[in-house]
Amino acid sequence: MTQPDNRSFQRVQFFRLPKDQGFIPVWVFNRDGEENSLSALLVDMSESGIQLLTSFDEKIAFSQYQLRILEEDQNTLEMPNIQLKHIWSSPEGGMHIRSGFSFNPIDSETIILILQRMQTRQLTYVRCALTPLQAV
Repeated sequence: MTQPDNRSFQRVQFFRLPKDQGFIPVWVFNRDGEENSLSALLVDMSESGIQLLTSFDEKIAFSQYQLRILEEDQNTLEMPNIQLKHIWSSPEGGMHIRSGFSFNPIDSETIILILQRMQTRQLTYVRCALTPLQAV
């Protein structure tokens, strides 16, 4: 087995599709090892909530989720559990769904930790996994 085969979480694959004079960003989401878990990208964050990008085929079906932030070189970032409440979802570009979540409850220390990690590593997108709280 090669090293990628040993990963417990699949990567979100990224490529750019040429169109006219530019490119269209495309993400390919693969399910991780947990049956109910959704692969996602954290694309926007504030003190009260986050926006995640998921595959168009994977619908946000529950109102409460647990978020796991994933490192590129590790499976899970050492961080407290983050609980989210689903607020809205909207199709984006025909291939993805952008969803808004509020923190439930708001944990300022964890939010600051995530924001600092994103800034120090100059990350625009952060890989993560969503697990319905009913399945945790």
